[in-house]
Parts: sequence; structure tokens; C-alpha cells
Amino acid sequence: MKYIEIPGVQTPMSRVVQGAISLFALDDPSRFALLDAAVDTGINAFDTAVNYATPDDGVDAILGRWIRHRGGREGIVISAKGCHPALPDWVPRVNPDAINEDINRSRQQIGVDHLDLWLFHRDDPSVDVGGLVEAVNAAIDRGHIGAWGVSNWSTLRIESAVDYADAHDLKGPVANSAHFSLVDQLDEPWDDVVTLTGPDRAADRAWHREQEVAVVAWSPLAGGFLSERIAHQQLEDATEGHLADTARCYLSDDNWARRERAAEVGRRLGLSLSQVALAWALHADFNPLVIVANATTSEVAENVAAEGTVLTESDCQYIFSG
Repeated sequence: MKYIEIPGVQTPMSRVVQGAISLFALDDPSRFALLDAAVDTGINAFDTAVNYATPDDGVDAILGRWIRHRGGREGIVISAKGCHPALPDWVPRVNPDAINEDINRSRQQIGVDHLDLWLFHRDDPSVDVGGLVEAVNAAIDRGHIGAWGVSNWSTLRIESAVDYADAHDLKGPVANSAHFSLVDQLDEPWDDVVTLTGPDRAADRAWHREQEVAVVAWSPLAGGFLSERIAHQQLEDATEGHLADTARCYLSDDNWARRERAAEVGRRLGLSLSQVALAWALHADFNPLVIVANATTSEVAENVAAEGTVLTESDCQYIFSG
């Protein structure tokens, strides 16, 4: 496993980050076994957010119970998110009060004094970026977070935050969590999300090659599109639920052709389609991390192995464009 040093985060982060959503389908003993297996195979970074929750439980609380079960957080990197719009009416919450509220809520529910990395879950471009930079720096000064970043912000907005921080001798964003995968995102899976895929995002990818803002890619397997478990006919026939969303966002002739070429390379290398797709994403020249919602210990082992897979430049080019 390779690890990435991120300014302000004391422990280098594993390039494979354990995702959160899969934890809801498990009971605590299964969750703890899964998370322990992640650590045992080299994953030390865990993604969470205050809105990843049901009325009865939440990922922050689950991580907290696991940390207490394992006897402490030594070596564990917690990447949390906040300021998600209030549901169900999508009321914006990108403001200093919500920053403090959500950081403190995550700290309390996880049971830790500080979060290693904290990200804005969404943006509100009507809010002055300077006030947001000041507020997260105040949280750093209080010792409540080690570093901060963003999720689903435009590159222009991130650049504005970087410029403001530089001009005022403050700490700027060190991470950007955006969608990135082998296949182009054709439609938003959720409101107000940002992708780095596709020809229209070439300038954004180029910007990240030159900046010290790490990309933490969500949905690198494109909602399961890049998995053998989903067949073309299933996607064509889906009219509701997760499969329908995956089809809406990713099913096209070009994307399916990339999927087939990735599977072909996988057969030659003795790898699964999802392993090749993860390896392809990790080979991007801006050196991303990837969030993968492992649901079983075998998935943990498979996806960690994908991180160590070396694809040749010709493999990567063939998979992407034939």
C-alpha cells in the first residue's frame, strides 16, 4: 500500500480509503471485522460525514464504537465531512456556524478530540469564500481539525480559497473529493456533485497536476458499473432504484466499451474488472486516493491488491480509448 502525505494530516493516508455507506448493511461484529481487516491490509483512512446517518445510527457513531472496540485510534486517519444541505428541502448550510456545529458533532459522535481531515460536503457559491477559510482555520487553531478540504467544489472556487489563504497567511484546502473513474459521468447521481471525468474536465485535471491539493475520488467504480456483478441487460431494464441511477449516470456505448476493454485486460492479468478499474484510476497522473465502500473482508483484500497493481501506459491507453 502506498501512502500520501497531506499537509496538516499527521499520519500519511492510504491511497485506498474505506468508504462509509456499506457499513449500514452490517451489524457491529461484522462492521468491526471488516474495519479490522482494512487496517490489517494497509488501509488506515476512513471516510465519514455527519449526514451519513439514519434516525437510529450514523457512520460517525459506528466508527466511534469500532475505535473504542479496538482500544484507540492510533494510526487511524479520520476524514469527515460537513455542511451538507439540510434535507429534505436542500437548505444551504455552508456557513461558519454549520462548520463549527458539524465538526463538533463528528468529534462528539466518534469520541475523539480532533478530526485529521475535514471537508465541506457541498458548496454554496453565494457565500464569501474568505469567511469560510477563516472559519476552518479557527477550527485548526482550536485543535479540532488537522487540515481541511472540500468535496464537490468547482476548481475555480477551490482556487479562490487557495488564493485567499495565501494572501492572509492561512492554511488553504489540501484535498478535493470529487468523482473520478474510468467512465464519464453522464448525469449527476446526486444534486450538486462535481466530477473530474470527461473531456469537459480536462482543465480541472490539469490544474490538479500542478497543485498541492490531493484528489480523493469518490465512486471510482461508478456506482457498481465497473463490476462484473452488473450486466448490460440489467442496466437497460432498470426503471428504479440503484440500478436505474447507475444506468442514468454511466450507461453509454463509450463507457461500456471501456468497461469491456478493462475486463479484457483483467483476464490477461488475472484480475477482476473492478481491480483493473481501480488500478486505472490510481494510475492518474495527479496521484489520487480512492474511496471504496468495501462490504466484505474479501472485497478489502481485492481492492488493496488493486492498489498494488501496475498497469503499463499502453494498458491504460487501450482501456480508455481502444
